[in-house]
Amino acid sequence: MQNIYDNKKFFNEYIEMRDKEINANNLIEKPIFKSLIPYFKDKKVLDIGCGFGDLCRLAVEDGARKVVGVDISKNMLEKAKEINSDSKITYLNKPMEKLNEINEKFDFVLSSLAFHYVEDFSKLIKDIKNLLVPGGYLIFSQEHPVETAFMPPQNKNIDKKIDIEGKRYYLLSDYNNIGKRSVRWNVDGVIKYHRNFSVIINSLAENGFFIEKLIDSYADEEAIKLEPKYKYQNDRPYFLFIKAKLL
Repeated sequence: MQNIYDNKKFFNEYIEMRDKEINANNLIEKPIFKSLIPYFKDKKVLDIGCGFGDLCRLAVEDGARKVVGVDISKNMLEKAKEINSDSKITYLNKPMEKLNEINEKFDFVLSSLAFHYVEDFSKLIKDIKNLLVPGGYLIFSQEHPVETAFMPPQNKNIDKKIDIEGKRYYLLSDYNNIGKRSVRWNVDGVIKYHRNFSVIINSLAENGFFIEKLIDSYADEEAIKLEPKYKYQNDRPYFLFIKAKLL
């Protein structure tokens, strides 16, 4: 249960990155995530790894009657309370690994770019199942399996790429080597966990979820106009999005 967002150096660099309007979160991740949300009116919503509370605020603005945001980082929750506070939102300082301590039921469980930080994905999905009402939805994004696959050294397939007439080709390795990855992102030693599509899809299916939508991230024309490098989403997607309904 690494709490990298309470590392001062990491958090400061993360804030600096997020303060730039042109970034992958704003131009790619958020628009696709929002496209998967059907409605929140009069619903109860749980946001796992809520960060700054942007999804919590979105749910309230769309009519949710109650929203709970959960995050392991005190830094993230302080920022959430500062910029996304509302009487209908409750923020809990809690890791994903302890969702079983929450004794409520929700209509929606959301998570934006957090699941790749948890080791036991099967337990996570079981805990989420127990938090949802029948017919409830789990909507989440995570780093794409082709992004998380590589084993250290980190340049094994990141730096070994070939550009041919505007297309970029990458080496892919360790895709079926499931488990822990230690990478450099702002600081050394950031821990993430790789799992392939089989693990992700089977964990959902085995817990009674029906997958309504699966999206590999892409950049639209406007995003590419603002940041030309995002055209390479066609060759190697950053994020994976799944919308699943509990039967």
